[in-house]
Amino acid sequence: MRSWLGTLVALTVFGTASAAPATAEPEVAGTVLAADHFGVLAGSAQAPVQLEIFCDPQCSECAKFEAASGDALGRHLAAGDVAVTYRWMTFLDTRRHNDVSARVGNALMSAADPATSAQAYQSYVTALYRKGGAPSLDDLATTARESGLPTPVVERIAAGQQAVDATSMNAFNRVQLLSANPQSPGTPTVYDVTTKTVVDTDEAGWLGRLVAAR
Repeated sequence: MRSWLGTLVALTVFGTASAAPATAEPEVAGTVLAADHFGVLAGSAQAPVQLEIFCDPQCSECAKFEAASGDALGRHLAAGDVAVTYRWMTFLDTRRHNDVSARVGNALMSAADPATSAQAYQSYVTALYRKGGAPSLDDLATTARESGLPTPVVERIAAGQQAVDATSMNAFNRVQLLSANPQSPGTPTVYDVTTKTVVDTDEAGWLGRLVAAR
């Protein structure tokens, strides 16, 4: 049950010798804040598959989703054929009378940086869900470093610098979730931006099938 809300490669040839055809490398995109500043875009905005993923850091179903799909997401983000906009929510803080989702969500927003590769960001997400619990700032920073995030980003997370107002983020992303998945607005929800449909992630290989269809 879901938790409710709530190069072209330029080849310069010198002389007249023939050169072998070059193979274009996929664009390696970083991780930035979405235009609305309440999401994190991991990957290229030109990737053929564009997903929005709605999650709460304390959501157990989100943890299961990341355990099952996090590695595949990381591979496709590295390949450049998928981009993910994570929309973090904090509604479980109210239900559980804590601030864990806000604290972890702030760290995940702080991790948005052009120097943070999309794959490293996904690794961070997966690792945080795997560890679970109520991580301290030191825990969040340690996991960021282990996930391959750049040192300045790790230091920012360790300092607990506010990257977003958690209440405003939750409210904004709640509206986005209700628009994307009005029939079942729970977390996790994976939304295909191109087809404007909710993705069924229950079957293994769902991401590969999406990529193959584009």
